[in-house]
Amino acid sequence: MLANSAMEMQVEETPLALRRLWNLTRARLAGTTTTIDEPELVDNLPYAQEPEERPKALTSAPSDYESDGEEAFSELDVPEVPEVQCKGYWTSSVYDKEVILDASTLGDVPAVYRVPQPAPHQMPVIGVYIDPRVRTGFRYKIRPMQALDAPPLSVKPRYLFDGKALTLQSIGRGFARRLTFEPIDSTLNENNNYFWSDSRPEGFLFEIEAVSVGDKFTIYDANHEPQGILEVVQQQKNQIEINQLIGADGTIEKKVKINTLCKVEWYENDGATKLVPVTGVALLKKGRGNASVVRVINVAIGIKQLKKGYELKPGVQSSSRRVKVNGADIKDIPCQYSMVGLERYELPVIGTYVDPRIIPGFSYRVRPANSRRHLFEGRSLMLQSVGMGYGKRITFKPDTLNAPENYFWSDSHPEGIGMEPRAVHPDMKFSITGNGGLLGEAIVFRADLPQIEKMTEYVDVPGKRGKAVEKYIQVDVTCHVKLATTGGGSVDSEVHLMKVSGTALVRKDPGQQTAKLIKVFNVGLDSQLNLLFAHSQTELTFHPIP
Repeated sequence: MLANSAMEMQVEETPLALRRLWNLTRARLAGTTTTIDEPELVDNLPYAQEPEERPKALTSAPSDYESDGEEAFSELDVPEVPEVQCKGYWTSSVYDKEVILDASTLGDVPAVYRVPQPAPHQMPVIGVYIDPRVRTGFRYKIRPMQALDAPPLSVKPRYLFDGKALTLQSIGRGFARRLTFEPIDSTLNENNNYFWSDSRPEGFLFEIEAVSVGDKFTIYDANHEPQGILEVVQQQKNQIEINQLIGADGTIEKKVKINTLCKVEWYENDGATKLVPVTGVALLKKGRGNASVVRVINVAIGIKQLKKGYELKPGVQSSSRRVKVNGADIKDIPCQYSMVGLERYELPVIGTYVDPRIIPGFSYRVRPANSRRHLFEGRSLMLQSVGMGYGKRITFKPDTLNAPENYFWSDSHPEGIGMEPRAVHPDMKFSITGNGGLLGEAIVFRADLPQIEKMTEYVDVPGKRGKAVEKYIQVDVTCHVKLATTGGGSVDSEVHLMKVSGTALVRKDPGQQTAKLIKVFNVGLDSQLNLLFAHSQTELTFHPIP
């Protein structure tokens, strides 16, 4: 009875196996398979009754393109699996360092390709076989695949599209499928960023890129409190896709392992930046538009002093920047404060605490930590005095002596105050010198960008009591520049509008009430003239004209 029942089961399943054999035979005769010989074609067919020791075929995942194989083999029922693993997309070959790509396992034309084994971060595309992890809306770098019998190369083939990671826009249909990417360095009407899946008989290798050089993130700890910011400087290793999940509404979520080198700025280190390695898992999500990084989890920062358990979120939110101060550090009332919202170039003032770099005689621009608007109509005012006590009165140069209103107390704003030092102001005039000669004149047109204090020094002055205070402030301004004629001395009437950057030296001597701008050195011009001066080794210096 058992033998008869087993024979009946085989009789019921035999027609399905025969239909598959007939369909594949017709496909082979039509030239749609790349299998070389007949025995390999038969060996790759699924068994009517699968033995226990035979490895199970990989189930396919839904793809972004419509398959022609569904029309040719409508009776093949290919299940849809929402989650795709990063391993097992191909079958191992009997030869070392080779894999077999079978498009029929993806519910497509049953073409079989034997190719060199891809690396873990690479996804093969050849002929009608497109790796199911290759999805529209994600960014990829594409490298040509080597032939199976090609000799080993000392240098790997170059990436397409000048090595740029481009967003895949569409995957075409048919036996030769056009893969179109975003039109970078092209136009919408003439997009040259495309190729066909069979453009190279050897195929292509796709490498996903979730995080790029120049991307900026905010660092959060386990309590979701911002701890600092970072910027990606270099890719240490290739990014590896480790998981893919397709939702019922068509959204695609990917997990990509990253290993980068970043510039990290911790809030608690007073804006100091360090170049350290950063690893983690980037979570990408794609809806109707292109994919974007939602966050980076399991982040580890550093090598020797390894910090784990952080999370990165895209973008730099200055409103989340936190600064901790302690009055005991400046030999004042030992009160500790935590301020949120200051920029890294702003000096903190809160409660009884006043940053020691805030010195009377220098000019500052004042902003509450919880607002984007500056006090005193955004003007830069000269600081006259800093009072004493718990609530210190901070007084600036008044507009009128009879009714002085340019002041506030250190505890007037519970969230704190940020004071930005200012060295160069609009309408200031400078003479430009270089190599001992006059090169021209400049008038400051705009000075909107932040001016960052680099260093404060106390210098002894011979014959005077006390020390002079010198501040070095990085400035970026826009000037109207008049260049001198070839003979020197006279100034040309033509005016050039250009950006000027440099380091301003502001000095306050003992006994003086107001600091004075001495010069602006290490000057760089946003003009072709900068190349001329650099070639002639001419160091430009701006001297203020009273």
